[in-house]
Amino acid sequence: MLLAVDVGNTSTVLGLFRGDALVAHWRISTDARRMADQYAVLLANLLALDAVEAPDRAIVSSVVPPADREIAQALRRRFSASTTVVNHERVASLLRIETERPSEVGADRLVNAVAALRYEGDAVIAVDFGTAANFDLIVRPNRLLGVALAPGPMIAAEALFHRAAKLPRVELTAPQRAVGRNTVDALRSGLVFGYAEMVDGMVGRIEREAREEIGEHGRVRVVATGGFAEVVGPHAERIEVVDPLLTLHGLRIVADAAG
Repeated sequence: MLLAVDVGNTSTVLGLFRGDALVAHWRISTDARRMADQYAVLLANLLALDAVEAPDRAIVSSVVPPADREIAQALRRRFSASTTVVNHERVASLLRIETERPSEVGADRLVNAVAALRYEGDAVIAVDFGTAANFDLIVRPNRLLGVALAPGPMIAAEALFHRAAKLPRVELTAPQRAVGRNTVDALRSGLVFGYAEMVDGMVGRIEREAREEIGEHGRVRVVATGGFAEVVGPHAERIEVVDPLLTLHGLRIVADAAG
């Protein structure tokens, strides 16, 4: 059994695989102060909750270094699981990173790029809605050309709440109309529909650059993932597929390649 762990700035997603099959998955809050013993208890409880067996190996991608160290320690001590932490060297056999400084590309970007290659097309744009909104351009056979970054929807919502005294904190759901007739719907419109329009615009720009590599008749696929993909994705015209667990499948592919 393989445990795949993706540690983001806001949330941590875990998935348990038996072979290629994802048998259970969970989402918890990320806490850089959580210690190895706390992770051991948390992991044991999650496994018991779904009545699944413990992993004998694990793979971790993280943008929060203190967390991945503690998780890896918990997995080794509590479950005796051999644990791999993803970096650019770990994906070298699967992905050609064509950025100026490959070591600076986040581990989540790398595993998303690997997983995005499961989708047909001459190029894939992977849009990840997390703490940041990330746009990764992957060109076949295995080239990660680069990444674009913007603040994620929740960061924008929290910034408005903290900086504008009269604006409330709102749940990120789509309103019925673009023109809100109350403050809550006005905020939801900008945060959901506004981000959807931003996605369509960014995808258009990135696709034009992709065509320099794949030609005018090449096919570009657009895949969305991340915590808010299912909220924003249906309202973005350019998003073809919403795959909330893309990162976990990328981790599985990297782990299998590592042996």
